[in-house]
Amino acid sequence: MDQLSALTVLGLVFAAANIISMKTRARVSMMFICSCIFLVLFWNGLPRTIFDDTKLMPATMTFITLLMVQMGSMMDADKLKEEWKTVCVSFLGMCAGAGAILLIAAPFISWDFAVAATGPVSGGVVAGLIMTEAAKAKGLTEIGVFVIMLLTVQGFFGIPLASNCLLHEGKKLKARFAAGERSESVKGAGTTVKKRLIPPMPKRWQNPWIYLCKALIVSWISIKAAGLLNNAVHPFVMALFMSIIFHELGFLETNVLQLGNANGMVMFVIMIPIFVRLRDATPQMVLDLLGPLFIVFAATIVGIMIASVVLSKVFKYSWCLSAALSATCMIGFPGTLIISEEIANQLGETEEERDFVLSHILPKMLIAGFTTVTIASVFLAGFLVKFF
Repeated sequence: MDQLSALTVLGLVFAAANIISMKTRARVSMMFICSCIFLVLFWNGLPRTIFDDTKLMPATMTFITLLMVQMGSMMDADKLKEEWKTVCVSFLGMCAGAGAILLIAAPFISWDFAVAATGPVSGGVVAGLIMTEAAKAKGLTEIGVFVIMLLTVQGFFGIPLASNCLLHEGKKLKARFAAGERSESVKGAGTTVKKRLIPPMPKRWQNPWIYLCKALIVSWISIKAAGLLNNAVHPFVMALFMSIIFHELGFLETNVLQLGNANGMVMFVIMIPIFVRLRDATPQMVLDLLGPLFIVFAATIVGIMIASVVLSKVFKYSWCLSAALSATCMIGFPGTLIISEEIANQLGETEEERDFVLSHILPKMLIAGFTTVTIASVFLAGFLVKFF
């Protein structure tokens, strides 16, 4: 297949999946829909070389590094400090879920499958890609397919858990509202500009070319720094770490790839390696992996629920809020936003009551999702991949 035809087919699949996902309000993830479409197409004659035909495969790792720079540029250290309990609960709950996979699921599905599962279940796409690359390097095709399946269906397990737990928390907030409690408004919120060591660029320099150049510079520094350490720190982890530092210093602007008009293309390209392993998946292989998939998610939920009870005692959050925050590792954005709004709309009988519920659960869910999916899962996957 020629390059333009291959790119057009991928564009059609991604667009169709995105439309269906929006129609279901993200209850069915775009990745799940894409996976189903690609499997059907491959089983019905779609050339298995389609991903290679795009000629973009060699560039995907570079684009993933750029994505990590984008994620780091969106991190606000001050906000994370204010919600330190949320960060701790979500991180420790995620670790408990990953630990449960290794302790409970491993004896049933093998150690390699359990290690590979910790990446996608404890976070998002990048963590999954770290695991699929490791599986590919060892020729473990079946594990690569397994990781993709975990990535595509984790929302079916995480969303009901988080939604039901938030519903219990929301009812408590509703009772507090009825008792007369109200949210405190913060005067001047959002008006303070944080001072950075490096001042903002002159207005005339603020254009997509400069923003993209700065993102590439940080990516290059990250890869070279990881190489100097013999990749003891995974290059993706290094890119995230470096981008956070450069953002705090003022060199990187917030949401730098969006400013550089490159975010959409980067997301398009990094989707390619996610689904490439599906070309090797047979109907029988998919059926054989369903059992291990359910075992992994059952173990994850057990680990999260046990940890939530303990964490609720330590950090003085309710166990249901702790569980919802921990479950964000299986949801991510925009799922965390959608669930929070749905709970507030369901419970709030007035606009003020709705805002009260939303103001208490939404910031925590967004920060928890950012902590687990964007930051912690990459570090965890980069660490555990050494145990294959």
